[in-house]
Amino acid sequence: MGGILLVAGVAFGATNWHAGVNAGSKGESQAASVASLTIAATAAPSPANLVYPGAFGDAVVTITNTGKAPVTITAVNLPTSTTYATGYTNSSLTTTNASCTAAQGTVAWRYATTTSGTSHALTTALIVGASSTLTVTFTNDVTMGTAAPVGCKSTYFAMPSFTAITATAGSGTPTTSPATDAWTA
Repeated sequence: MGGILLVAGVAFGATNWHAGVNAGSKGESQAASVASLTIAATAAPSPANLVYPGAFGDAVVTITNTGKAPVTITAVNLPTSTTYATGYTNSSLTTTNASCTAAQGTVAWRYATTTSGTSHALTTALIVGASSTLTVTFTNDVTMGTAAPVGCKSTYFAMPSFTAITATAGSGTPTTSPATDAWTA
């Protein structure tokens, strides 16, 4: 995906120097890639809004850019509304909670639909610096079904993977970590 980034700046100078360019002169360049992003669950910082039956809660992720250029993320694509998070008893997400399976907890991304891959614009674009990691809390973007059992109390959830993101390589001041953001319907 490509995009246009307009950078406004003012520079003024005066000179009488001229440089000539010979006929046939040329240069070469290569566009930066956005293929080097990893999005992972993280336990720190703790979500401010915890999810409970019938309510919305936060999800905290790290976004790592191993590329050589900053990446601007403007939207996420969500799995279906019936692609549920797996419940775990610990924040390292290593021991599943048998009392709160994915089918029981019905924890999913807010605004997910029955169609996989629907795109949802972020309220604020996130810029992940080159060779950097950004921690982001997605505020109130997790939902839990009203029939979730009491066994889901104090459970940690591994949210389903995004199906895609909308991102462009370019420039810009990286977002300060930790950041908060959300997406819209």
